[in-house]
Amino acid sequence: MIELKSSKVLKASGVFLLAFCFYSSLYAQMVSPVQGINSPYDEHHPVISPEGDLYFSVGFHPDNKGGATDYGDIWKSTRDKNGNWSKPQRIPGLSTTGNDVVVGFPDALSVLVYHEGNERGQGVHQYSKFGRDWNYLRKLDISNFRNTSKHFSGRLSEDGGVIVMSINSFGSFGNEDLYVSFKEAENVWTSPLNLGETINSYRQEQTPFISSDQRILYFSTNSEEKGRGKDIFFSERLDDSWTSWTAPKAIKYANTSGTEMGYTLLSKDDGIAIFTSTQNSEGFGDLMMVQFDAVVPAFELAENNVEDLVSEEEIPLSELSQVDEVLSESIDQQEDLLQVIESDSVQADDQIDIIIEDEKTPVINQSEEIKVLSSRDKSQLEYRIYLSNNRGEKLEFENQSKLNEAMDMGQFEAVFITASGHLPRDLSLDQWRNLPEGEVLLQPAVAGTAIVLENIQFNRGTSDFADAKSIQVLDQLVTFLKENETLKIRLEGHTDNAGDPVLNKDLSLKRASKIRGYLTLNGIQFERIRISGWGGTRPVADNNTEEGRDLNRRVELLIEG
Repeated sequence: MIELKSSKVLKASGVFLLAFCFYSSLYAQMVSPVQGINSPYDEHHPVISPEGDLYFSVGFHPDNKGGATDYGDIWKSTRDKNGNWSKPQRIPGLSTTGNDVVVGFPDALSVLVYHEGNERGQGVHQYSKFGRDWNYLRKLDISNFRNTSKHFSGRLSEDGGVIVMSINSFGSFGNEDLYVSFKEAENVWTSPLNLGETINSYRQEQTPFISSDQRILYFSTNSEEKGRGKDIFFSERLDDSWTSWTAPKAIKYANTSGTEMGYTLLSKDDGIAIFTSTQNSEGFGDLMMVQFDAVVPAFELAENNVEDLVSEEEIPLSELSQVDEVLSESIDQQEDLLQVIESDSVQADDQIDIIIEDEKTPVINQSEEIKVLSSRDKSQLEYRIYLSNNRGEKLEFENQSKLNEAMDMGQFEAVFITASGHLPRDLSLDQWRNLPEGEVLLQPAVAGTAIVLENIQFNRGTSDFADAKSIQVLDQLVTFLKENETLKIRLEGHTDNAGDPVLNKDLSLKRASKIRGYLTLNGIQFERIRISGWGGTRPVADNNTEEGRDLNRRVELLIEG
């Protein structure tokens, strides 16, 4: 077992990348972002053209035909002889004001694109290339095609005769299911066939990709209910029915606590796979790349068959076991309460000192200068006042003269004030020095009162705390709850409205859960804290501006009683 010291800080993705060091000659090389392509917007559903160009959809880009609310226009990037990707260019001829997704290329001069129906009828449409421009040809005749979901994903098989697709349609088990349609004649395709209950669940199955021999199916699903986003799985077709499959297995090298989707091979020969991940983005996808050696097919890198490779005598069983434990921890530790101590943004050689308040905190007596009042009736309050810094150190004062002297020494960064029955205040030193009328107003902590936990920040697209300041604020919240032992609270997570609504709701709930985990770890009873995740359904500002979206990405504390 490899020991991971709690005083060291490791990125969530870094743990499973560490595992590649043990067997990089046998397994996948390090997963990395596709350089030069990713943006602050939603890159998803990559497809490779016969020339090796990368076509993909970009959602919510302001240059999309439908603007910043457009779920996806078609964009393209080309790779030079050195393997470098060009700056992506939007393809106007393939894009509408609705959701647009490249399905595949029947040949070098043809492309199939799904449109959701805003300008062209809902379904898969064919375009032909004349010179550098794509020109509309016709809509495919897919019998009984219907998609009641806002989402669509699908891929054309290498031989051009099969489309595997994700839709919510006739016979779906729950949300989006995987279906297959077969080409019967020129422009005529069969009714989509549901791939069956081994593949499909009552949750979401999306972004299918079929191997060149049409035996191995890759897809993404959230069916395992691990409290995370979607993971990439594979399954092998057992016969010619397309409804008999092996139990899906997760591909462990790619999956994180975020959502991974859109798996595709860059080519059959170079062993490079591309997929999207939201691990480092706010509910949006970034294109990622991983390269394999030829020893092991990509689909064999699943969580349940690491030991199967021992017969190849590439590495000892003991090392395989060790690697598998690290890989397991890389995912499972993100659900562990202790993970809150290992902040994603701190360097690996740094330490985070979590100081839990001790009743023997030193107290300095001096006369008070600034009044601490209840905002309800301006009555004067008995309070406790602290200086704190971003290392988690905290010093308590009974009054303020020595506090002001300590401020000038440069050891501390904020003033924290609590009073029984009132919500605490966290002030910067400048705010403290420039208080209007020399008064601090504290809001009564009565049922229905809510505040935004403004200084708790998360890494983009994750529930990992972004900085030591967030830990400091959490420690202050612990102090507040210990001083008000009868209070019960609700933590409500919110995001903006961009990205996958299901994923946003899941992310907002995980962030509220992470805060609750930290509080309970530091002595607050679990039953005093309830959580909710609202995703982007309760905005407080305009989502069409960056400032508004920042305000909408928040966690609120609500007093319940």
